[in-house]
Amino acid sequence: MLGWVFSGFVKKLERSAKKVSRDFVNSSSKEINDLFDKQVNPLAEKLDYIAEQRIKQTEELKTQVKADIESLLDKADHKLKKNLQEINEIRESALRDVRDTVGEVDAYVENRINQISLTVMKALSQTKEISQIIFEDINTLEEKLFQDINYIVDKINENIDEKLELIRYELKKNLAHALPNPFDKCKQKLKIGLKPGAMLSDVELYELNQCYEISKLNENSSIDEVLKTYGQMQLNAARMAALVKKSPELKRRAIEDWLKYGLLCEFWRKTMRDYAHTDNSLLESQQSQKFLSGK
Repeated sequence: MLGWVFSGFVKKLERSAKKVSRDFVNSSSKEINDLFDKQVNPLAEKLDYIAEQRIKQTEELKTQVKADIESLLDKADHKLKKNLQEINEIRESALRDVRDTVGEVDAYVENRINQISLTVMKALSQTKEISQIIFEDINTLEEKLFQDINYIVDKINENIDEKLELIRYELKKNLAHALPNPFDKCKQKLKIGLKPGAMLSDVELYELNQCYEISKLNENSSIDEVLKTYGQMQLNAARMAALVKKSPELKRRAIEDWLKYGLLCEFWRKTMRDYAHTDNSLLESQQSQKFLSGK
């Protein structure tokens, strides 16, 4: 229902920020490009996906964020203030768009829009190079994003403890037999070809299943097959998060996989809508090379 609110919002911020960078902080133009290309734009795509899940957070609005925005505007010199006000207007417009779409501004969405706006405004306020603090702000947002995803996956896995053995059974069912198989390409890739099935760890079973799933796809796969495969891989990732919940590192990896495969599903679903007129919705070879690997 929200659509791609963060991606569209960030694109507008990027156009405005690059204009400011050309006019006032030319020495920082590369840093501005890197800030958006490497950090803010990828973050926006992830935030779009999480916002679409419509999971209400119990998080309160950070009123300090808005206070910091107002403080930046007050302290900026006359020339830069006009451009920072443009950023602020983009922020307010994005919030109005959300309100028009859902009838109210969700606390989660408003908080993230404000945080991104503040980060960009702080970057543009630098007179020389963008300071390390700006990139630390983005890293903080990335960590908040991880917490958001962790919350969603935990909600998916509520009351799942009694089903953990069933999950292990699902992961094991792709094993043809318990004997080692050094000729299995996925086992070769994971370096477990000589390991008996009964000795495979939960992590190895998970990685093996993901390898088997992705190996089903090629340049002749239909988009519907791609969606089913990535949907299964996302489900596997959620199940894996439940199995390894006592290991923060392993759970984090499973949660990151859950987001990655969810984003791939969104990409291919959009592709299917855009190319619905083509026969059988077959993949183009260039697209398949870039996206079938999940990279």
